[in-house]
Amino acid sequence: MLIEDQAGASDLLAQRLGGSGFQITQVGSFEAALAHVNAGRAAALVVDQTLGNASPASMVQPLRDAGIGQPLLVLSPRGAWRDKVDALDAGADDYVFKPVRSEEVAARLRAIIRRSSGQPSNRITKGGLDLDLKARCAWLDGRCLYLTRNEFRLVQALMLGQHHVVTRDAIRAALGADGAGLTDNAVEVQVARLRRKVGNDRIKTIRGVGYRLEVP
Repeated sequence: MLIEDQAGASDLLAQRLGGSGFQITQVGSFEAALAHVNAGRAAALVVDQTLGNASPASMVQPLRDAGIGQPLLVLSPRGAWRDKVDALDAGADDYVFKPVRSEEVAARLRAIIRRSSGQPSNRITKGGLDLDLKARCAWLDGRCLYLTRNEFRLVQALMLGQHHVVTRDAIRAALGADGAGLTDNAVEVQVARLRRKVGNDRIKTIRGVGYRLEVP
């Protein structure tokens, strides 16, 4: 989720992050951010401060005070060390002085998402499944899996789930715009397609809740 303090200022960044494989939701207010995050629609937040009037910490603190725990990256034109320290102490996970290349923002986002999921690198390996989050490639027992965009997003959500149950709402969020409005049956269809490629025994249905990745 990209929270910006000036409408339209982050359109180019959103476009470029989308090109790096992220599904971006842009909002212009904390109220809108809270509504989306509480609905489980964000894996990470970017606070993009275009105007230098407010302190970056004052943009972070309300989100943390509201109980939002997702990884949070601040982009700000304010480069003073005190602004960085205050924002980090307010709950930011990373702070980047603008201007900055979108490739660096994408790399920092991948890093804070990995850390929040307990993953030290872009490569995740579990039970013969091997996933490269940056290259967006997947292998099963050394054999390349030719996954569609949605299949990759789904297996990524399951592998980052750390053996916990991934709810249907979380799957819809992981699928981004493609998951909006999917019925439970439609989610099951997405899961069934992935099972045909990774094996039925690797994805367990938790009836009435969601799915969990099983390691044989």
